[in-house]
Amino acid sequence: MGGYRTMNTINRVRITINGVHYTISTSEPEEYVLGLAQELDEQIKGILEKNPSISFNDVMVLCAINYIDAYKRSEENADRMRTQISEYLEDAAKARIELDEVKRENAHLRRQLDGQEMKGQTKLDVK
Repeated sequence: MGGYRTMNTINRVRITINGVHYTISTSEPEEYVLGLAQELDEQIKGILEKNPSISFNDVMVLCAINYIDAYKRSEENADRMRTQISEYLEDAAKARIELDEVKRENAHLRRQLDGQEMKGQTKLDVK
């Protein structure tokens, strides 16, 4: 199970959440699904340890809220990063245009300077 499977391959993965066994059909690699299950199981156990009288249903609702919150925040962060990257790309494009303009001006000034030096050399040669 060293690599990722193709999207068409369906794996049946047996997981255990709070002592209950579930079989998941998924196209994801077994190791990935087992990791998710372990993370969920640890979160459930943590909530149950802090609140021994809470129902399993309530624990699942709290877990779902936590994961939805994390998902929404990561989406917002991704949107901010995309916006920031777009701004950086725009700034880089403007800087590239400015650099090209400076290079053209530099080349123009060099040609002018070379022309002045040649005129100066010609005048010196004439004497």
